[in-house]
Amino acid sequence: MTTNVRRNARWTRGAARLALVSLTAVATAALVTACGGGGGGGGTSVTPDRCSVNAEKQFVLDAARSWYLFPELLPANVNIASYATADDLLDALTAQARAQGKDRFYSYLTTRQEDQALFGEGEFVGFGFRSRVEGSRLLILDAFENTPASDGGLRRGAEILAIDYRDGRGYVPMSTILVNDPDLTGAFGPATVGVQRGFRYRVGGATTEVTLTKRLNTITPISPDGGVRVLSLPLNPSVQVGYVALRTFISTAQAPLLDAFEDFRQRGIDYFIVDLRYNGGGLVSVGDLLGDLLGGDRRPTDLYAGLRFNPARASNNENRFFQPRAESITPLKIAFITTGSTASASEMTINSMDPWPVEVAIVGSDTFGKPVGQSAFDLSGCDTRLRLVTFRTVNVLERGDYYNGLADEVLDCAADDDEGQPMGDPVEASTAAALAWIGNSSTCSAMTAAAGMAQQKLGVEAERRYPVPERPTPAQLWLPGLF
Repeated sequence: MTTNVRRNARWTRGAARLALVSLTAVATAALVTACGGGGGGGGTSVTPDRCSVNAEKQFVLDAARSWYLFPELLPANVNIASYATADDLLDALTAQARAQGKDRFYSYLTTRQEDQALFGEGEFVGFGFRSRVEGSRLLILDAFENTPASDGGLRRGAEILAIDYRDGRGYVPMSTILVNDPDLTGAFGPATVGVQRGFRYRVGGATTEVTLTKRLNTITPISPDGGVRVLSLPLNPSVQVGYVALRTFISTAQAPLLDAFEDFRQRGIDYFIVDLRYNGGGLVSVGDLLGDLLGGDRRPTDLYAGLRFNPARASNNENRFFQPRAESITPLKIAFITTGSTASASEMTINSMDPWPVEVAIVGSDTFGKPVGQSAFDLSGCDTRLRLVTFRTVNVLERGDYYNGLADEVLDCAADDDEGQPMGDPVEASTAAALAWIGNSSTCSAMTAAAGMAQQKLGVEAERRYPVPERPTPAQLWLPGLF
């Protein structure tokens, strides 16, 4: 039912092409309704003679020449006839920025239908779990509610031991699969309704075999099972800590965020943990809302975040000021739980809150390092949508070039991601470290000083990685390790 993104993803450190999305349009493109806070895209019908390969290539080149954030890094002379597809051309156009770590395949081509299904409704086709490779093991980090994965008993902490491809071979050990299929492209098959696989997995000491069939699923941005909690400081149980785990910045996250913060406000909570450990980013509008909810003591003249386009497009620069709401809270401390797949809108929120008079720390491991965002461009009369890096995000100090992650910019506290425990459980390593920092800031141990915790940067895979198939869907681009 879904259409795969038409480029080969080459992700490093488990996450790339993670988008903070907004809207612009070019003369050759159909106007797209704002992904950063509006409805769905236009309903232009497909016109085959306008949708040729050459038309797509010219469309990509025109958009890049006009809007790309790094125009100085585009090749001076481009002959579109030298490239077989628009994807190939886009790869060539962004090669210099990619080599400098500024556009690590964040710019990509997709379709309106799939793009809108993800951002509007959180829909994707798959089994419904997120995973991480650790050496020769594949561990489940999260299983979305009401999906084949959750129906089949998979949950955080489960280890997939073997997979039955349903081709007569029987179960193939995971260690063997990872040698020959490290991105698990064949292991899990295409994002197509009806694809079946057998899974042998272990959880809680018991081994189970189950057959799962891919179907259309809907992401719940905040899990109803522990995604919002009220915790207590271990050494001072009378002090409450509000905990919220946000999976992704899509439009359906707005209502549960408002509900969570209204509850925190009514309880009079001053200390907070915002768990963004696998959140690859999303809509600007949801990032703005989270900032508003965390900025109850901010004024409408206080800058939350700025969007900065290339010099030729400086007239499109935007300043987003805090807009406190009835549900907003006034925190004394905020611990953001992060990993190497925390990116984009997640990083924007942290960076934007840090300069203001509230103590902020990232707890876990360093973030991905994506201070840039994408705008959406549609080829008129076609289903082609281009997501192109067009702006960078900055905070009130105009700080925003954290391409190597936020650990160099924000107070950081090293902690493991303990997939054997539920997220938000006080005994889970990152949650425990966040509670410890809130209770006593001197307990913080810097990420770069913690043995084995420093994230490997550009071009080198860490021992822990988030597998992504060769041709990922938009949902897999935003949610590393999703199948």
